[in-house]
Amino acid sequence: MTTVITLRELDGTAAEDVRSVVLACSPGTLRRRFFLPGRPDPADVLGRYRRYLLAGPPDGVALAAVDGAATVGLLNLVAGEARVAELGIMVADPWQRQGIATGLAGWLRASGRWAGWTVRAVTQVDNAAARALLRRQGFRVRHGPQHGEYEYELTMPGPEVA
Repeated sequence: MTTVITLRELDGTAAEDVRSVVLACSPGTLRRRFFLPGRPDPADVLGRYRRYLLAGPPDGVALAAVDGAATVGLLNLVAGEARVAELGIMVADPWQRQGIATGLAGWLRASGRWAGWTVRAVTQVDNAAARALLRRQGFRVRHGPQHGEYEYELTMPGPEVA
């Protein structure tokens, strides 16, 4: 049976979608995604990062990967300084290694909405999957490894034309 994942933009009222993804993540996934020590409590993650996880226009985008009724992945892009945005991607544990993060990252490029923007992402040195995803998407190492982290960067091209 093939899983059909759809992507949809969230707005500030989609807290339940974000909550379901966070609750479906292991402490290890939350630790890697949010650079937290020990066994992060999902309630603490939601409280601390809610604004970031639900970022929407004009300050960014929150994009959900949905499998039926379940939100299984999340892309966050949050604008910071002039035409620079920070990227974060998280996929719930049961859906990892199925191309969902690749689909989320691909949307960012294909949408063309961030053309000309510099997008940055930070990964921990031991997060080989995240590092590989960023390299496949064209990101280059900007700094690292420093303090156990790599910082990646990509100036987003215009939309792909068929």
